[in-house]
Amino acid sequence: MHIVGNQPNLQKYTGGVLQYDFGKTIEKGEFIRTGSLCKPPTVLSTALLKLQARHRIKGNAISRYIKKFESNEMMCDEFRYQGSEHDQLFEANYDHEPSKDECKACDEQRLQKRKPRNKETPEVHYGLIGSADQVMRHGATREVLRKETGILCFEMEAAGLMDNFPCLIIRGICDYSDTHKNKRWQPYAAATAAAYAKELLEIIPKTQVTSTKEAAKIVDLS
Repeated sequence: MHIVGNQPNLQKYTGGVLQYDFGKTIEKGEFIRTGSLCKPPTVLSTALLKLQARHRIKGNAISRYIKKFESNEMMCDEFRYQGSEHDQLFEANYDHEPSKDECKACDEQRLQKRKPRNKETPEVHYGLIGSADQVMRHGATREVLRKETGILCFEMEAAGLMDNFPCLIIRGICDYSDTHKNKRWQPYAAATAAAYAKELLEIIPKTQVTSTKEAAKIVDLS
């Protein structure tokens, strides 16, 4: 599982987040997306670049922070790494067996062949996040959008946040946005995103944090 943080000035989408279902239909039924959202504030984008540099040299501390969840008996099972055997990516055009809750009945011959990872440490990816007011749960549609725009992951909250107050979107990826999606990886993904956010906040000087308006106040003003 991976984390995606959005990066300013990525491709033509200045905020790093694309509202992929927002746009206009023009001649011949062509749909033009116009849902690029506001870019993060300078204090966050600067910290992001510093953290990237640190990770290249020293690696990230995400696994260390996740172990704190694992040390809690009430949280350890759901917040720990779930195992590569539960990390399954099926062919984009192969849908989940609708009568089953899990993928035990799904055809393993339709799994994508991938080189196994040699570590369990979460990987950090910087790229374009796709946001909309609906869940992405269709592999073929996911692939069309990925090829058209370069979207790395899909979510539902950013589009309603970024134009109300300046922020940086960090997402823990828990599924492949297809019909096989389930909730097994959600707690672990949330923990990885929180751990990355903790690392990012540690880089920002306290003086810059105290001089930044709180999100709740900005929303009230808007």
